Parts: sequence; C-alpha cells; structure tokens
Amino acid sequence: MSGFDLPPITGFDTRFRQNPLTQLLPQELLQGPEGLAGPQDPLKIPTPGERAIRPGEVGQAKPFSGVLADSLDQVAALRADARDKVRGMVLGEDVELHDVMIAGSKSEVAFNLLLEVRNKMVDAWEKLSRSSG
Repeated sequence: MSGFDLPPITGFDTRFRQNPLTQLLPQELLQGPEGLAGPQDPLKIPTPGERAIRPGEVGQAKPFSGVLADSLDQVAALRADARDKVRGMVLGEDVELHDVMIAGSKSEVAFNLLLEVRNKMVDAWEKLSRSSG
C-alpha cells in the first residue's frame, strides 16, 4: 500500500444512512446537552418524507400572504441593489463590472420568478371563478 490510511468511502453506498461529517468532528462536540448537536442534530440528514428545519426557524408555517410580501420585498431589494451598482459604476465609484452584471442578473431572475408566480395565481383564480359561476 501507499502508507496512507484513508477512511472508507461511504457517500456512494445507498444503504449507508450515517452522515459522514459526524466521523470528522470530535465526539465531544456531538454529544452532551449543550454540545454542537444541542437539542437537535444539525448534521442529521432528513429522510425523504421529512422536511429539514433550518436554524432559527420556528415550527409554525408562515401564511402565504406573509411569504408573498417577503418575496416582494426581496425582489425590490435586489432591484434597488442592481440600480445602486449601475449608478455607482456610471458615476465612477469603485464598483466592478462583474458585480453590476451579477446584481442585474439576480434582479432579473427574481422578477421573472415573481412574474411566473403571479401568472399561476391569476390562472388559478380564473379557474376558480369559472367553476363557481
């Protein structure tokens, strides 16, 4: 052999259910009530039917109107960021061209996604109004 003690490759075996990252971290961080794992293991891989809860996320679902309002705010923030970077580049400030292009692309993609969601909502409303009338 080459003299290197390599760990076995476990990520490609579909029968292997343990997260390989747990083997790399010291066990004292993963154990105990106040360790890295805490009340819920952050390295746990969710099963296919299980939804992963992100850190800081509360167990209650947000209403659709709140999600929609947040999405509108994010699209407006991306648009304002792109506008500010373009303005900064035109005025000769220290703004890189690639940053301007990336900000513009992000804003465009977010707006197109929001437009498609609106179109789907309008289609659903039209279907509902036809079926009830």
